[in-house]
Amino acid sequence: MHPYQQSKILSLSLILLGLLLSFHCSKGESTPEPSTLPYFLGKDFDPVWPKDPSALSELKQIPKDFLLTNQLGNKVSLRESSQNISLVFFFYATCRGVCPFITRNMVQIQPNLAEFPNLEIHSISINPKEDTPDVLSKYRSQYKIQNPNWNFYTGDLSSIESFAKTTCGAEVEGFSVEKNKYEFVHTENIFLFDGKKYLRGIYRAKGTGDIQRLVSDLRTLTKK
Repeated sequence: MHPYQQSKILSLSLILLGLLLSFHCSKGESTPEPSTLPYFLGKDFDPVWPKDPSALSELKQIPKDFLLTNQLGNKVSLRESSQNISLVFFFYATCRGVCPFITRNMVQIQPNLAEFPNLEIHSISINPKEDTPDVLSKYRSQYKIQNPNWNFYTGDLSSIESFAKTTCGAEVEGFSVEKNKYEFVHTENIFLFDGKKYLRGIYRAKGTGDIQRLVSDLRTLTKK
């Protein structure tokens, strides 16, 4: 091979390698920062610390078109309704399993969350057909929830399942005896979203083991 051709091939190879490394580093290889909560990326929810989150469209973020209806019957966009930090978890009103534990635990930790007066809590039903606004309102009253920033939501089933699976990773397949098939079952986790609605933390709601970590992360996110 002519020396000129060898030089040209080597140059092209170096350029290609540089582009590949640049692409890889920009997406996945960010340096962990102890004082900053991670963002989450991809199907494996890899933690990343991007300098410019808006430049990464793959980050987990509440979709713009995700619309719900609260217990008062009002249509709400979780992405656009406010710029407050929020906690999200899934439930359904007739659940006799983990849902009552999650709701009860969330009620019990309200004093721990009192230092974050603008914190919003979103309880989203995965059984929206039966959990009408009236059912949600009664469910909220049943647990004597006084926090005005804690709302319960119903909506389109496919949109809720897509949000739960894709944005939150709240997906567990459970076997329904009634339907004789495997179907979507929500996890027991709480999901923390920042003011721009990026996912910033995942915590176990059952028990109290993760509550201190949640409070600590809320302080980090609000710089307290």
